[in-house]
Amino acid sequence: MNAKERRSRIPKYNILFVHAAIGQFKELHRYLNESGLANAYTLCSPQILEKEKNNLNNLRIFTAVPQRAENLFFYVQKIDESTRRAFGVKNSVEVLNKDVPLDLIVCHGSGGPPLMLFDEVNIPIITYIEFPSFAAHGYDPKYEQPEALRYRDKLFEMYSFHQVIKSDHVITPSAYAKRMFPHYLQHKITPQMEGFRLKPTLSEVPIKKEPGITYIGYTARDLSSAKGFEQFVLIAKEILKSRQNVKFVIIGSPKVLYSYEGVVLDQVYGKGHEKTFKDYIFEREKIDTEFKAYFEFYDFMEYDRYDAYLRAIDFFIYPLQFGSANWGFYEIFCRGKIILGSDRCFIPEVISHEINGFICPYEDLGNWAQTAIKVIDHPQRYDYMRENIRIGAQKYMIENIAWEYLELFHKVILNRRHHKEEHYSFRCECKEEFEN
Repeated sequence: MNAKERRSRIPKYNILFVHAAIGQFKELHRYLNESGLANAYTLCSPQILEKEKNNLNNLRIFTAVPQRAENLFFYVQKIDESTRRAFGVKNSVEVLNKDVPLDLIVCHGSGGPPLMLFDEVNIPIITYIEFPSFAAHGYDPKYEQPEALRYRDKLFEMYSFHQVIKSDHVITPSAYAKRMFPHYLQHKITPQMEGFRLKPTLSEVPIKKEPGITYIGYTARDLSSAKGFEQFVLIAKEILKSRQNVKFVIIGSPKVLYSYEGVVLDQVYGKGHEKTFKDYIFEREKIDTEFKAYFEFYDFMEYDRYDAYLRAIDFFIYPLQFGSANWGFYEIFCRGKIILGSDRCFIPEVISHEINGFICPYEDLGNWAQTAIKVIDHPQRYDYMRENIRIGAQKYMIENIAWEYLELFHKVILNRRHHKEEHYSFRCECKEEFEN
């Protein structure tokens, strides 16, 4: 059975996504409704509903139940927050399911936790987990977690493992993220990246590009050591030793999300300071003094403007150190830009060295610089690579990704309906099963 015949057998399901901030499910929700492939609903926060109500159909709200305990033990605050959200999810699902018989619920593990749905509703549940714990995700030993937060992370890890055990199936954004889980849980996990929808870019070019200058980019949601910001600055300085016809464009929020550089900043600047990790690295490496002419920095920006900046930059250096799947990386790749990526985490799943990008050893600054210089000196030599990227990026467009999700959803729904004995050992890796 070919893919077209296989897909023609998928009914038009009623699918509910649950995520307070919509996040990973937004484009899939939109595309399934616009294409008519499924009836998609999303439970989100009241704030997101107000923001998106004119852009998306079938949005509903859920709210966390009030916090009952006073002086809650510090270490369990995050778990308490998720538990209170879980009660709100359960209440909203019960109301919606009376009006719309749901075939499947897809929950974000922390943004729309399914905790109170397990064993309570007779609807298959898929949980999306970006990574199971901060310890599994990885952190720079120079910026280690304080002991109290390591303990809280252990609770979060237990919470993540429980979700895998109780869910019908689990989605992670990459095979690398799947491998963060214990081997005995991995058979219930499918790596599946989200889909992207590229809009027409703004007409103006936001960067005033100087003739003869190569613009080298770095972008991430937050400028952290884990996402390679510190390493990017060191690589840039290495390039400047032999090439000065360059500018380095850094885009991202100085506010660090997933790691603990702030502990070191408190030690350096004292309590009550307003310095960011970006400030610290720029000061330490003398970027704002000796190298200022070579660097441009832009804070986290509105999406259309961000798109225009990505398109204006010549190529990107992405020295990721730790991560499950960085959306900034895919935003670059889907725009056909050459990426010099590290040999770590999920990046080798996407980039094949010298075919659709470059893989560089994370620690080897000289290798990064030499590879970048090849592209600086002979950009036309890599036109074939840009074409390979353009072709490969089609895999991540929402119109293609949506079918991958639907096939997975169909298998999970059928598995629950047929009450197979292997319900808790469901293996989705074997897509050939779908053809039987």
